[in-house]
Amino acid sequence: MKLMPQPGGIRVVFEREEAAMLDQLASQLAQLLDSHSSGALDPDPFFASLEVGGSDTLPVDPALARLFPNAYEGDSESSEFRRVTEQGLINRKLQDALFVTSELGLGPEGPTPDGVAASDASPDGAVIVEISPETLPTWVRTLTALRLAIAARIGLDEHDDREVLLHREETRGTVLVFDWLAAVLESLITVMHSEHASGEADEPPAN
Repeated sequence: MKLMPQPGGIRVVFEREEAAMLDQLASQLAQLLDSHSSGALDPDPFFASLEVGGSDTLPVDPALARLFPNAYEGDSESSEFRRVTEQGLINRKLQDALFVTSELGLGPEGPTPDGVAASDASPDGAVIVEISPETLPTWVRTLTALRLAIAARIGLDEHDDREVLLHREETRGTVLVFDWLAAVLESLITVMHSEHASGEADEPPAN
């Protein structure tokens, strides 16, 4: 992965394998969220994020439980809050994941010929994505959600768990993916904030 600062954002160049892996992860996240949804996603993002509804209890699936934890210590308060807000939270995370897959622009046969949205494919198979300050939060939320879901799946609850899981053959690959997502997340935030600070420094002082 390469990050190239651009006026008003960042150009990210993913290797073909990196883009395919991220697309698969985001698609799996979208499927997981959709399986826990109580209804169809409203085509209007605003209304979808405000939809009221939800279950009464913490999800049994550990990944969903990590993504939608109890808001309060008391069961009664947590259940009431979940019944009102959970569906809206699901919709927001689902919208974010779908946005990332659309920006990557990968189909069954690889990058689409014309790209999708701000995404494009280079001749060497790399996938190029343009990320702006406005779309950065969506990428950050999705990368964070992926890391939370992965951590829940393999039992990565404490910092010390990482070393143990890293040395287990059955979880080593997943831990490396978890670390890669962290590196992407940190790089995007660092470069974008650096460019934002640089842009502010270049602005002439107000009279």
